[in-house]
Amino acid sequence: MNDLKFKVLSLKPVSRKNDYFHVKLDNGDKYNFHRSSISQYNIKENQCIENKAIHKALDHTERENIKCKIIVLLSYRHRSKKELKNTFVSKGYKVENVLGVIDELENRKYINDALFTKMMATHLIKEKKLGRYLVEQKLFQHGIDFTVMDPIISSLYKKYPQSKTIMEILNKRNISQKDSLKNKIKTINYLKRKGFHFDDINTIIEGY
Repeated sequence: MNDLKFKVLSLKPVSRKNDYFHVKLDNGDKYNFHRSSISQYNIKENQCIENKAIHKALDHTERENIKCKIIVLLSYRHRSKKELKNTFVSKGYKVENVLGVIDELENRKYINDALFTKMMATHLIKEKKLGRYLVEQKLFQHGIDFTVMDPIISSLYKKYPQSKTIMEILNKRNISQKDSLKNKIKTINYLKRKGFHFDDINTIIEGY
């Protein structure tokens, strides 16, 4: 099939506001190609184009579309590579095109898992007041490697010590030595659910 050729009957801009062109072939097929795809694959009106070039141009157009959408998302906040991959694959884009764009943007420093980790970890530690275990689990869900997250999390916990956070939570819940064992256990379980280790929790409560 790759040796088939089709004549380009018409090539017109989709609109003045975007970079896409509407292409109609003599077999009745119609496509929208990105401007750079038109140029790269030499698509011209009244000339023939091979079937394989059509599919390459379609993939190139899809990658340009993905790239544009990713850059828009990154303008709002950092995203992990895994988050971007899952988002675009779930929308029906080819996984190889998605991964290709992610690799390109990572090499160009648009995508940076370390910056994403710092942004997310700071929010989880400072605002959500979560313990290290839960912070790590949430970052693992985003596909962040432990070697990337470990130094960032350690640095943040020096700035926002877990012991201080536990104390803030105890003060907010008005926990005291006079509280019943039942209330203490409830508080311990609450802190464990927030990702703090039992030994750290117990040490703070005992000295509270």
